[in-house]
Amino acid sequence: MKDLRFSKNLIGLGESITRSVQFSDTEIGLDIPEIEFLQFIEGQIRFLRLSEGLYFKGSLQSNIEIPCRRCLALYETKLHVPFSLDLIDNMDLADRMVDGEVVDLTEDLKQTIALEVPCWPLCQDACQGLCVSCGCNLNSQTCSCQSNLTTSSPFGNLENMLQSTDSNTNN
Repeated sequence: MKDLRFSKNLIGLGESITRSVQFSDTEIGLDIPEIEFLQFIEGQIRFLRLSEGLYFKGSLQSNIEIPCRRCLALYETKLHVPFSLDLIDNMDLADRMVDGEVVDLTEDLKQTIALEVPCWPLCQDACQGLCVSCGCNLNSQTCSCQSNLTTSSPFGNLENMLQSTDSNTNN
């Protein structure tokens, strides 16, 4: 990916440049089966060259479609990916250099994007999930199973006992 490669000789010591980038998830080999990128991943990368090393800082964003962990419905959300990479010593630089003069950020950005994908995505904070009995989405419909849950619950009998002791103490 050419946009994600920076030549250390592109700028002088103490200088910086900012580059706009735009790429797809497939262009960088990002494969996360549960999500779909709805648009290009885009953002800004600032490259700073100092005597002690190379510094990269920026942010990327894209819209993704991801399944809710409670109700399994697909929903769209914005993915924000802030990142920072400091290549300070000669070992860091030597490991990252391509063709002796170029730093390729593709793998670093791929890993950073993958880490920013929500681990427990919810379509809404108050998502009610699926009914444990019939499997219907409780956000969009109600089911008759909800009224039977207390009696079929292993704690349903305890609730009945508690209610009977409450009524005995009131008499």
